Amino acid sequence: MAVPPKPRRLLRGLAACVIGLSFLTTIDMTEAAASLRYPLSLPENSAATAHYEKPFACEKPVPPMVDMSNIGTFYKPGSTQSVVDKQAMAAYVKRNRLVDKTRASLRQMVRRAVTSPNDRARIGPCIMRQLVIWAKADALLGNLDDNDPKGRRQAILITAFGMKSFTDAYSVALQLGAPTKDQRVIVEGWLGRLGDAIVAEFTPPSAPRPKRDQWLDRNANTRYWGASAVGLVATLTQDSHQLDWAMNVLHTGLSESAADGGFPAELSRGGRALHYQIFAMKALTLLVAIADENGRALSSEDEQRLAAAARFSADAYEKPEIIAKRTGQEQLKKPEMVDWMLLLSQHFVTGNPDLMTRLRTVASNFDPSESDYLIGFVKPE
Repeated sequence: MAVPPKPRRLLRGLAACVIGLSFLTTIDMTEAAASLRYPLSLPENSAATAHYEKPFACEKPVPPMVDMSNIGTFYKPGSTQSVVDKQAMAAYVKRNRLVDKTRASLRQMVRRAVTSPNDRARIGPCIMRQLVIWAKADALLGNLDDNDPKGRRQAILITAFGMKSFTDAYSVALQLGAPTKDQRVIVEGWLGRLGDAIVAEFTPPSAPRPKRDQWLDRNANTRYWGASAVGLVATLTQDSHQLDWAMNVLHTGLSESAADGGFPAELSRGGRALHYQIFAMKALTLLVAIADENGRALSSEDEQRLAAAARFSADAYEKPEIIAKRTGQEQLKKPEMVDWMLLLSQHFVTGNPDLMTRLRTVASNFDPSESDYLIGFVKPE
């Protein structure tokens, strides 16, 4: 993976930008030289070419979603836990509308910052206004224990699945020099607490759970997504302990893969087995990107398992019947399921160029510029 400019080089590059330097004076150069690095880097002005009809205008902030009590599942009971209850899903979406609206707003601002340099001076403060409101309220952390074990897990997953929207936005704001020192303390403290909550949720208790709840402690895609969220937070808050935890989940997650690269827990999900195999790969790919960005080399065994999982997933996407034969059910397949392949291909540029080519070939019809998962993470080569 190509290495983005170091913070001091980034500041020098921004000096030539038309957005001006007045807002950069608040950055402490010692903090700018922090050792852990986030995988998203804003391109130079010349690399961003999108056209917008109107200048960026900061919208009214979305109120924080604090109460996380009584979160329910949206799956019907069953052995595969993969049949969606439409009524329950509608209630779940309504329950979480504030977090979904906030994530959409932050993603829009990140995309605008990446593609429209002339708007960056306005985007940075707008991002911070939204993040500070949520951070001051300790959003997503209220009443977590007012759930049964399954509901508590789902409440934590709302944070885990959505964390990248918050961390991408904060990373952009940092690169633009937008946050004040006080704002950094507020937002980074909140992000750290969210990370701690995820770590606690996915750390098995000292005493075994009741048998009916022991599934909560297995290694599966949800834990990988939790780790990717914690890893992203750790690079922004400079928390090496959280990063170590996330990297350990990367290792143990890869160790769950079978010899052919399939993840047994995901392949047990009936008609959504392909979906969950790839969903696991998306989270693991983020962890690999974090590892590569921060010089955390994978062991030779982990590299072999990662390559096998990537190849199996690419083959299964091209030919879903590979998994359909195992499950006896037709598989769900969507074009956006290839997005992770473009990001993970960067990991294999030098060590496994054949696999790099394979992943890029399978994803060749996908436009990465349309992906919020990829924006800012795929480096120019």
